[in-house]
Amino acid sequence: MSLVIPMVIYIQQHLAKVADKAVAANMQQTLRVNQPCYGVNAEQRSEIFKDARAHTKIDNAENYRRLLLWLWSGVYREERYLALDAGEYYHAFRNEHAFHTYQEMLETVDGVDIADRLVEQLISPVVLGHREFESKLIEWRESDNKWLKRASLLAHCHHQQHTNVDLLCETVLLLADDSDYEVQQAIGLVLRNYSETDFPFVDHFLISNIGILTPQARREARKLTLGL
Repeated sequence: MSLVIPMVIYIQQHLAKVADKAVAANMQQTLRVNQPCYGVNAEQRSEIFKDARAHTKIDNAENYRRLLLWLWSGVYREERYLALDAGEYYHAFRNEHAFHTYQEMLETVDGVDIADRLVEQLISPVVLGHREFESKLIEWRESDNKWLKRASLLAHCHHQQHTNVDLLCETVLLLADDSDYEVQQAIGLVLRNYSETDFPFVDHFLISNIGILTPQARREARKLTLGL
């Protein structure tokens, strides 16, 4: 039996030990998701993950993949958070070989709380280092899945001066009339993020496309400027 399975079981058992039903109910209501919660906060989750690492060493890419997918497939929300914790923790395996694992996780995303962290912290750095994955961003923006469309935008975040500006602008304009709130919000978020690198460009882009971009997207992009 893979050592990953006992590690996952250990994590699940200790999450259950510190579960709080009242906190769990509030979490689920706040997140507006169907997935149940344990009611375990980030600090508790961190301690559980730390203890689990003391019992099991993740020392190869296959076990990294297994750990992430086992946790991601868990019943409770905190298991998905721990999949992201683990994904970020094992730096040695955060590379192009893990991209398809991240994509598999992305395909079952159901909320901003996990979508944005997965994309910005795990997917975006891989895209920055391996431009061949930009073809996936193009594929995602054509999807009927709003989370994939959101990912096609947010995967440009934190690329700073290395941002593929042409692809970013092309994607923004392609999705400009999308009816999903999460997509419109992501348009504003990614433009605001890039404005930290090149404010004049983003300012000009917003003005030039005022008749194309929605008020929601423009407001989100302008929040940094307005000090909100």
